[in-house]
Amino acid sequence: MRNETKIFRQNKLKNLMLFLICSVFVAIGILMLKDKTLIGWFIISFFGFGIIISLIQFHPNASYLKLTDEGFETKNLFRSNFTKWTDIKEFRQGYVYGNKMIFFDYTDEHKKWNSGKKVAKFLSGKEGAVQSSYNISTDKLIELMIEYKLKSKNVVQHGV
Repeated sequence: MRNETKIFRQNKLKNLMLFLICSVFVAIGILMLKDKTLIGWFIISFFGFGIIISLIQFHPNASYLKLTDEGFETKNLFRSNFTKWTDIKEFRQGYVYGNKMIFFDYTDEHKKWNSGKKVAKFLSGKEGAVQSSYNISTDKLIELMIEYKLKSKNVVQHGV
């Protein structure tokens, strides 16, 4: 039996919060310009960039997570990355700086992104991660990803 392709979009509330927080800091930076300090321009530039990013994230095709029979595709700021279920050993839930994420290690046969995997392993203890900012809870998402991986393993073993 094949899995149905599922697409999960970014949580719009988180994008809205990012937009509002960055807007407040840009306003603070503008107020600091009265003192003729360079820090005001730095704050405006940095958080202004955050406003742009948050607005881009509202585009429906800018960021998503897609689960298919073959693997999963993550798309962030219009850049996508596809990972096959067969390239992953296992999934686990964890945290990075208080943010819930789904972590995984690649199989020994997976030869791409060796430098990136080493950096990720150093920072988080795992070689890869999927953020948990989609319109599904982290608990449900990890269960679903495990289910897709197990079904893909059965398809490969039984040649279905």
